[in-house]
Amino acid sequence: MQVSSRPPTSQRRSRQSLAGLAPLGASCLWGGMYVVSRASFGAIPPVTLGLLRLLLGGAALWLVLRLSGPREPLPREEGWRLPLLGLCITATITTQFIGTDLASAHDGALLTTITPLFIVPLAWLLLGERPRWRVVAGTLLALAGVVIIVGSEQGSSLSAQAGSLLIGDGLLIISAFFWALFTVLGTPLVRKHSALAVTTYGTLWSLVFFAPLALWELAQRPALSLSPTSLASVLYLGLGATALAWFLWYRGVERLPAGVAAIFFFAQPLVGGLLSALLLQEALGPGFWLGGLVLALGIILASL
Repeated sequence: MQVSSRPPTSQRRSRQSLAGLAPLGASCLWGGMYVVSRASFGAIPPVTLGLLRLLLGGAALWLVLRLSGPREPLPREEGWRLPLLGLCITATITTQFIGTDLASAHDGALLTTITPLFIVPLAWLLLGERPRWRVVAGTLLALAGVVIIVGSEQGSSLSAQAGSLLIGDGLLIISAFFWALFTVLGTPLVRKHSALAVTTYGTLWSLVFFAPLALWELAQRPALSLSPTSLASVLYLGLGATALAWFLWYRGVERLPAGVAAIFFFAQPLVGGLLSALLLQEALGPGFWLGGLVLALGIILASL
């Protein structure tokens, strides 16, 4: 008599439910990223800050990967994805930081949360993951929550620098697209190998593309003003928002459909708003709490 080694259905469902905690944790760490980076752009130029973030995050991931024991190298027919992942990371971080510098942290928290709107069709096109109606409805409901959260405060953030804001917002939308592409392109690898290995190799490959951009920026803006606050920001961005958050994100994609994992991205502006209130003493109006409720309902609906 052959005994199946596959866990019972109830156990598999329980594991799949807990898998949602990984991308949710990543979104929470990214929610704090915009509050932290606000204190850093004045001291460190955006692209240079991105390079420091990737250097620290890549070193941490590589160290953990080495300590976890020997691993088989990726097959050559799959290795071509790693440079593409590095290129996507470079495009994402560059456009995200420059866009936030030109626009605002508030716009960054809003516009990068449209990533799921890119992930769902890309996953359908490249991975054959056709979204169910709950995923589509939950995505739209969560997006409505994000619009309510930020839209309730847009009236007080108008600026005369409309051209700069428009360019910054456009770069943030481009950043959201490239993170969606990074997620979908890496999904087959993390499901076959490990989230830690793929995240590490993708981050290290990004340094190849990122270093020339940072050197060019430093040639234009050579002055750096390092302080305990900016150094603490770099540590958070490198270890928290990069090494840990990226691992958690791919860990969720490893166990969940990419479209479902993407829904947890919408928790980012909610966490960012709460941290802004706690750390920067920014007032939160009723629109924030209403949008947070709609956002939570969208996440719950899509993750059922």
